Amino acid sequence: MALMIGKINTLKVDRKTDIAYSLKDEKGEEVFLHVNESGREELKKGSLVEAFLYYDAKGRLAATLSRPKITVGDPGELEVVSVSPNLGVFLDLGISKDVLLSKDDLPKDESLWPQVGDKVYVDLKIKTRMTARLVPPQEFRVVLGNLEIGEEIEGFVQGIGNIGYFILTAPGNIILVKKSNTRHSYRLGEPVSVKVTYETKQGYEGSLSKFKEEVRLDDSNMILEYLESHGGVMPYTADTESELVVETFGLSRKAFKRALGLLYKKRKINFKDGKTYLVKENE
Repeated sequence: MALMIGKINTLKVDRKTDIAYSLKDEKGEEVFLHVNESGREELKKGSLVEAFLYYDAKGRLAATLSRPKITVGDPGELEVVSVSPNLGVFLDLGISKDVLLSKDDLPKDESLWPQVGDKVYVDLKIKTRMTARLVPPQEFRVVLGNLEIGEEIEGFVQGIGNIGYFILTAPGNIILVKKSNTRHSYRLGEPVSVKVTYETKQGYEGSLSKFKEEVRLDDSNMILEYLESHGGVMPYTADTESELVVETFGLSRKAFKRALGLLYKKRKINFKDGKTYLVKENE
């Protein structure tokens, strides 16, 4: 069997040099294991070792006794350890050399690239070097029946499409979140909490938007903070033009009116002469 790059190989220790061990397979093909990659273990001639084969920084075939987190044909989640605008993002493979997820496999918009600490699900590919490949959502097996409608589950963005985002969750589900069910844009690898909303034959759908009551509460708090920082009065009411509401608060007029309604119901604000006033506690 030929040496399998990107996989664990059973090799025999042939000899030791000043800086490395020579390992050989059954056919006599040779690869070097640097002493730093031996786990500080003294290897005896003739002994068998389980070594992972990869290309080092200079493109040379090398071996390590460290166990990688994924191998060729056995994909998994890897964490981003650095971002290089000219190359892509580097992922922690679990060995001394990080693996590159090339910019060619990432969105053209760098703001959508995963950041340090994010995770992505990838496999390894071997050509003249070893790199990572982002596993597309369509390659995941559809899993049904293991999530409850209304359940909120942790995951991360595995794919971005015209229709929306594909969230990979811990149980191995891919959940589609349409853009209409989001509050803002997300990057690849970004951790999210997704609420399951539908189950179809094609898989699960979910939402990254908070429920209306939660959203309305958040919007109301923002308006209160605005009032408190502007002397308790603002020249904005439910009749304010949409463009001005969006420019000032980043809210739609409908959302702004809902938030004002909640504050008025709780007697935290009042309206007079086309302005909104903060109600003081003793009033």
